[in-house]
Amino acid sequence: MKPLFVASLATAGLALSQSALALSISANAGPDAAGVEASQTIFPTLRAGVGYLRSDDSGADADIYSGSLMFTPFVPGIDVSVGARYQYQNTAFGDGGGLGLGGSLFVPTPIPLTSVGGYGFYTPDGLTHGDIDRSYEYGAQARVELVSHTYAYGGYRYYRTDFDDGGDHTLDSGPVIGVSVGF
Repeated sequence: MKPLFVASLATAGLALSQSALALSISANAGPDAAGVEASQTIFPTLRAGVGYLRSDDSGADADIYSGSLMFTPFVPGIDVSVGARYQYQNTAFGDGGGLGLGGSLFVPTPIPLTSVGGYGFYTPDGLTHGDIDRSYEYGAQARVELVSHTYAYGGYRYYRTDFDDGGDHTLDSGPVIGVSVGF
């Protein structure tokens, strides 16, 4: 009986500690793009988020709006998330949206308060509407924790979309820097 009680307390403590970081706001910029994101814990291992990215990397303005629902299981020493993200793209090549599947993985390094990792999302043809056939975004980052739940990051982002009549276009590619603040 005692081990069950201790396990229950540990599980409850873990759930409460994960939900303590309820809101996170991030801003990032690259040579041709800038974006903002906000996410909120809605259950201990589930986060909902919204975002906006504006880019003119392709020679034309692109406005990309997103909403996500990510599962963030507790894995000791690793920051991992998997889930779905809906994006609507308003570009010179076409307008439309789709549901992308993906996630992220970050691991600590021997350098204190520093982690490295990456993320990616793929939106297949069957989950799109409007002028979008498919799209994908991926990136790699190094991040340094400045204070509790606040970190600066730098890395690389690549974002490409295939439009019905507009062909394939890289909407953003290149270095990215940013800061994320958690409350």
